[in-house]
Amino acid sequence: MNKTKNKKVTAIVLSAAMLATLGSTALLGGCSKTAEINISGSSSVSPLMLNLAAEYEKTHDVSIIVTTSDSSTGITEAKEGKNDLGMASKAVSDDALTTVQIATDGVAIIANNACEITDVTPEEVYELYANGTPIQGKIVAAVSREAGSGTYDAFGDLIKNAEGKKLKSLSAFASCVSVQNATLSVKTAISSNTAANTIGYISMGSIDDTVKALMVKGVAATAENVKNGTYSLSRPFNVVYNTEKGLSPEVKAFLDFILSDAGQKIVSESGYVDVK
Repeated sequence: MNKTKNKKVTAIVLSAAMLATLGSTALLGGCSKTAEINISGSSSVSPLMLNLAAEYEKTHDVSIIVTTSDSSTGITEAKEGKNDLGMASKAVSDDALTTVQIATDGVAIIANNACEITDVTPEEVYELYANGTPIQGKIVAAVSREAGSGTYDAFGDLIKNAEGKKLKSLSAFASCVSVQNATLSVKTAISSNTAANTIGYISMGSIDDTVKALMVKGVAATAENVKNGTYSLSRPFNVVYNTEKGLSPEVKAFLDFILSDAGQKIVSESGYVDVK
C-alpha cells in the first residue's frame, strides 16, 4: 500500500460534558492502514498525544485512535485490555499495569482575561475551594474537574492550607465550586465568566489566549519554571498498559518514538516538560 503524506489522527471525544456534540466530531482518516493503535484516557494528556500521533503517522503505516475521557477511564481500560495505552495525568501505582512517564506538566490556575488578580497562593486557593473564602476580595467562585480526572487528583494533592492539609482530604467543596468534566469545558466556563471573579485549573499545556494563567506565589506557570522547580504545581503525564498483555511491536515502536529525542522535542514544543 502506498503511504500518503497527509495521514491524520482519529480523535474521538467521549467526556460526559461533550457527548452532546459527539455527532459532529469528524472522524479523520485516509486509506486503511495495516496496524491500529488504540489510546484512551486523560483529556489533559490527549492534546499532547494527538500531536505525537499525528507526527508519527506521517512516516509510519499505522492508524492511531485517541479517545478522550479521563485518567480513571484510561487506567481501567488498560487493566481490562480494552486499549493499547491508557493516558493518565497523575501518578499510577497498580501491580497489573506498567507505567511509563512521557512528560511533566504544570497545573495552571486560570482566570478570565479581564480578572484583576494576577497572583495567588496555594493557601488562598485552598480556602476558596474548601470554605468559599474570597481571594483578595475579587475571586468569589471556582471551577473544578470531576472526581476521576487526573488533574483533579493532582490539584487535590498539590493545594494545601496553612497547616499542610491537602484539598484532596475534603469530602466536599464549598457551594461556590462548580464541576466540569473536561479541560475544554473548564476553559469555556472561565472564558465566559464576564464578571472575571472565578478561577479554575487546567493542564499548563492547554493554556491559550482565551484565558490567563495566574502566578502562584509570584512564579509564572511555564515549562521552564516547572523544569527548574520554582513552579510548585506539577505532575507527571503517564501512559499505562496491561503488564500481562504487554505491547505489540507497533505499540512498542510508537512508545519508543515518544521517548526518543524526536518525540520529546514534540513534548517541549507542545508546552510541556520533556523527560530526557
